[in-house]
Amino acid sequence: MSESLRETLDLALLWEYRVVLIKGLTMTLGVFASAAVFAVAVGLIAALCRTSRLRIARWMGTLHVEIARNSPDYIMVVWVHFVLPLLLGALIGQRLEFDPFVSAVIALSFVYSGYFAETFRAGIEAVPRGEVEAGRGLGMSERLIMWHVVLPQVVRRMLPESVNQFISLFKATSIVSLIAVPDLMYQVSMVSAQVMRPMPLYTGAALVYFVVVLVCANLLAQLSKRWRNKVFA
Repeated sequence: MSESLRETLDLALLWEYRVVLIKGLTMTLGVFASAAVFAVAVGLIAALCRTSRLRIARWMGTLHVEIARNSPDYIMVVWVHFVLPLLLGALIGQRLEFDPFVSAVIALSFVYSGYFAETFRAGIEAVPRGEVEAGRGLGMSERLIMWHVVLPQVVRRMLPESVNQFISLFKATSIVSLIAVPDLMYQVSMVSAQVMRPMPLYTGAALVYFVVVLVCANLLAQLSKRWRNKVFA
């Protein structure tokens, strides 16, 4: 085995700097969780706009989805952190700076809200119109129909696709180190610059992402399958 390959596979350095790297992983999970919550919330609002009877609401929802889905993660993270504060500062007449964590959450939640919006929209449009009409016939308001008739079915239908969206969002958190968010990749780069051994550190980081994604994906898939089976039983 060559010396370079042996060095790549020697992951003892990860254990030596485990405290720092665990802090980075915790930050990564924090960015993911925060962005996921906002992405789902904004995606639901955009989906409701896209399925609205009002033309202006449909136009606004479509505009949001198209901009969000066609914006590269990398560019959006940099743009939100460096450009958006300048624009907002010019509007209010004072200097603004975003915390890197806030910028990362805003950027990722915006991009992935477009994907969640399409998932929600597909679920909403798949609900039989007869059930909606039945709710109206019983005197239910549009809000009650949405919350008690439509959305429960939408959530069940979108679970498999939403798992894929969450996985993609988690993997996208690997780029937030670009704006100095102290996540796992940022800590790996700092330790790598200190000890000058990047290969085992980046190999270890790749393995950490792989394990987290694999475990969480299987767990979410099993939970969603059991819930769907329980509901439809």
